[in-house]
Amino acid sequence: MAQLSSTGVENPPDYYTFQPPPVGNSYLDPVFGSSILRVSNAPGMHNADLGGYLSFIENEYSTVCAFNSDNSRFVLVHESYFGLYDGVAGAYLYDLPLEMDAQSEPRWSRSDNHTLYYLYKNQLKSLDTGTEATRVVHTFSDYAAISGVGETDISLDGDHFVFAGDNRFIFVYQISTDQVFPALDAAGNAFVDLQITPQNNVIVSWKATGETRFTGQELFDINLNFLRQVGHADGHKHATVDTNGDEVVIWTNSNDADPIPNCQNGIVKIRLADATQTCLLQLDWSLAVHITAPDGDGWAFVDTEAPANPDPGSPGWVPYTDELLQIKLDGSSVLRLAHHRSRPQNSYSWQPKNTVSRDGRWLLYASNFGLSGKDGNSIEYADTYLIQVGPPVEASGASIRRIPGRR
Repeated sequence: MAQLSSTGVENPPDYYTFQPPPVGNSYLDPVFGSSILRVSNAPGMHNADLGGYLSFIENEYSTVCAFNSDNSRFVLVHESYFGLYDGVAGAYLYDLPLEMDAQSEPRWSRSDNHTLYYLYKNQLKSLDTGTEATRVVHTFSDYAAISGVGETDISLDGDHFVFAGDNRFIFVYQISTDQVFPALDAAGNAFVDLQITPQNNVIVSWKATGETRFTGQELFDINLNFLRQVGHADGHKHATVDTNGDEVVIWTNSNDADPIPNCQNGIVKIRLADATQTCLLQLDWSLAVHITAPDGDGWAFVDTEAPANPDPGSPGWVPYTDELLQIKLDGSSVLRLAHHRSRPQNSYSWQPKNTVSRDGRWLLYASNFGLSGKDGNSIEYADTYLIQVGPPVEASGASIRRIPGRR
């Protein structure tokens, strides 16, 4: 069973010899007991774009939900394009059109489980994954290109996107009314990412840190009117709804020069209404993270990453090293789900970038199992794994445990 009460060091056994199962098969995490399904086998899959075989198959990013609303389908990046998968069996179905490339930011409709929206130059388009028919939803003729800067998803109501036109003009678009809201001209102020919040406000994360305008993380309304600064620095984060209905963002404060007390390199909940911060978990400085959150079930998920690649059992293997965590938004509980066993043998694809389904029941992540550059695998190698999370079983005190997934 996955532990909740333990906060100490947990070493994964057979770290350098443990092999993942064949694609379509599951294994039990030997420490935490979660059942983990192997979804893909990149080295054995033909590259439909460039020929040869794939180096990696993984989810696009933590803040982008790979699953549709009923979890019957999900999408994964096949290097330069996307593949469609059966959400029930976790099985590959077919490749999506190459026009939907790795930069096209496909996002599932919340009302139609067959429809993906995606970007093409200055257009928002849609794809019916059943018929493969595409159509233009809107052409943003004021711009040569639009982008969600890679980290924003469709809004909670399924009707809004935030985009940047020509990497400068930030605006919200409403699908049902075909309305383009007023834009913020960010000329001269470099921004790192955008996220649309559950109430259709916008978080802009600026490259510069500090407490003045156009630094850190700033909150804007739907018309891109400035509301307030909510963080002094950018960092991996995901906006969601707290159990009381508040808009919050779950954020790593590792780049904050003035963090809240006793929360250095912390996972922090920021209430957007007043920028109040709550520490959920403090991590060792050796760990980096990615953060993903469902629509609002009171939990968030974090993968921890150790860029120094420590040996299990060494002083560098600190609590929570290379783990998948489920963290309660009131800071009272941390569930330790699994060791992801991915190592920094390349610059990016090794990072798990865990992403959770909208209902919080399914978690996808990538891992290379240390196989990059071995056995003929590309140095960029990574494959995708799936955990059925399910509702946690809560009790009191140190005996708290959770039921592992059935996969």
